[in-house]
Amino acid sequence: MTGKKKRLTQKEKEMNARFKKKMQAEGILPPDKPRLNRRKFAAEVLEEFGRMDAYTAEVYLYQAVWCMVGPDMCKVTPEQVGILKLLKTAAETRKFMEGLKAEGRTKYRIGEYMDRVVRPITSL
Repeated sequence: MTGKKKRLTQKEKEMNARFKKKMQAEGILPPDKPRLNRRKFAAEVLEEFGRMDAYTAEVYLYQAVWCMVGPDMCKVTPEQVGILKLLKTAAETRKFMEGLKAEGRTKYRIGEYMDRVVRPITSL
């Protein structure tokens, strides 16, 4: 039975970093990927998506979702979990709206929607 892994010393970390830089310089390893500015990326994507009309957005959104997830996924990544939560939110919103219609209601409180639809999914 194996025990806990021993932490690397600072000297070992420096040696690994030098080795990595050498392998990158030789073209064996790819260069480090720049960090994504998530806030800027989100703003750009939302602005670009907002320029589409509803029909066009629906068609391309549907296609994009099925490029990311599908029934034949071997390993489910955190990104795919996010897409699946989006799909679950859409399905639960539909159920919520149909429930309102069955009750003869057309209005609801945002808190009611959050409690019955959004929070249960985001806490998964």
